[in-house]
Amino acid sequence: RPLGRALAERDQESVLRSWQVQCAGGLGQRQLRIIGLDLSTPDAFVQLRRADGQLVQRSVSRRDPVLSLQANSSGGAVGLWSYLGIGVEHILRGADHLLFVLGLLLLLRLARAGWVRIIGALTAFTLAHSLTLALVVLGHWSLPSQPVEIAIALSILLLAVEVLEHPGRQAAGLGPSWTVKWPWLIAFGFGLLHGFGFAGALLDIGVPEAALGWALLLFNIGVELGQLLFLAGLGLLFVVAHSRWSSAPVRQLGHVLALNGIGAVAAFWVIQRSAGMLSA
Repeated sequence: RPLGRALAERDQESVLRSWQVQCAGGLGQRQLRIIGLDLSTPDAFVQLRRADGQLVQRSVSRRDPVLSLQANSSGGAVGLWSYLGIGVEHILRGADHLLFVLGLLLLLRLARAGWVRIIGALTAFTLAHSLTLALVVLGHWSLPSQPVEIAIALSILLLAVEVLEHPGRQAAGLGPSWTVKWPWLIAFGFGLLHGFGFAGALLDIGVPEAALGWALLLFNIGVELGQLLFLAGLGLLFVVAHSRWSSAPVRQLGHVLALNGIGAVAAFWVIQRSAGMLSA
């Protein structure tokens, strides 16, 4: 029986609902089913504070939306592995993060960078957003989410412009830009920024206090697995495209169209997110 009205808060990536209920005879063997989880809203985090003050924390996913409400001394350890899947799904649904990785990869390929520089840049991006994620979740650092989201969109837009201008710089006899000279440094700097986006998503989902470190580690591993899946898909796409359209003009046209698409999407995000912040 609900006691009063439920309180609801909503932001860009999550909905937080809080309410009190009274269960005749106690919770006993009761179960809770989360209704409405789907591809767009794949996860939920439930925090139950019982009348005796005991805290029960569980995470659920759209694949298994039912959880037991029994008291359990293991606390947040139950369902902890779901944070691995949450990390994978978050990065694969995070178009802004993936577009940045795609833009960085296109720039390095266009600059004929070797695999050592490509792997170094991607590793720097990974280390940077992992560092920010850990500092925010464990150290309780924070930045306002809306400016961070705008800055992430700007990083993608600037990278798209950089890639589009690279052939012109070469034709004019100009030296390579900083991004081409030190891709790992640029990737690390923007990776710190993107880490705030990952941290915001994880904090919105919620993390079990009893297993905070494990939840953070599994979520971060999931993010990296998702990024590797994306890179594997890109590699396969490049191989297929190179075999079917081997002429240089066709490949150049494909690059230009892809980069203009990335830039247009990023510019739209900058305008949309800025308008949202100004109207808030």
